[in-house]
Amino acid sequence: MKVRIKTIVLILLSVFTAATFCSCSEEKPPLEASVVRFFENFDKDAYRIGSEDFIYSVKANPDVFIIDLRKAEDYEAEHISYARNIPWGMDLWAFIDRVPQSRPILVYSYNKEESFMATALLALAGYSVKGVDAGWEEIALLESAKPMMTKGRERFHQVPPPDISEEVRLAIKRFFEEMDLLKDSMMDRYTVYPEDALFMYENKEEDKIFLCIDSENADPPPYFEQSILIPFGPGMHLQFENLPPLFLLVYGSDPLEASFAVVWLRFFGYYGVLIQS
Repeated sequence: MKVRIKTIVLILLSVFTAATFCSCSEEKPPLEASVVRFFENFDKDAYRIGSEDFIYSVKANPDVFIIDLRKAEDYEAEHISYARNIPWGMDLWAFIDRVPQSRPILVYSYNKEESFMATALLALAGYSVKGVDAGWEEIALLESAKPMMTKGRERFHQVPPPDISEEVRLAIKRFFEEMDLLKDSMMDRYTVYPEDALFMYENKEEDKIFLCIDSENADPPPYFEQSILIPFGPGMHLQFENLPPLFLLVYGSDPLEASFAVVWLRFFGYYGVLIQS
């Protein structure tokens, strides 16, 4: 159960990110260049895969490398055959050298938002990767998935060292270090439940502001009127410099776009947090 973030955690995060801003100003060009290139070449359909197509790809392509982001005990109880377990969090940074860059990567988790955030991180690190557009419960209910279920653990094999720049490695590490500071808060794992977002809005929490990434919203939430609007797409990063140094509660009609926006904000040193769909 998420609880409200404690003052000491907020102070630590502020100090940590202030240091990040200083670091970014000194080492900005290489990291910013990688993010800008990713924006410019971004095609959201290249980074997602439906649950049925995911199962088909696993069956049809023995070369695919599957990552299960769930906790170890849930993974061991049941998972897709040949999937390797890398729990969402610092383990993804610690185990990234065990993920082969020469193979297509498919990622799934408890929910699509975590899969998409992991997909964005791996894509920025140079991997060919897609996130499953469904959570584990939906995947497990598929008739086509049942023959693919197994238990226990899958072993990692030695792979050639991936070609990842030191700047990107450090940015991924920082991403998870800052995520740990929010553990057990309303913004645990960089996500906020919609009801908690509404609570923050109604209580007018001064350290938080809403960021909408839709160009238009036919059915906007109550906090839309007080939201900053930065439509998702190439060049949106140019507007980041106008954002206030507050927690940015990101939402949009497409969970992949919103998840990717949070990762990009974090890479640029902003407090991006995702409102779950």
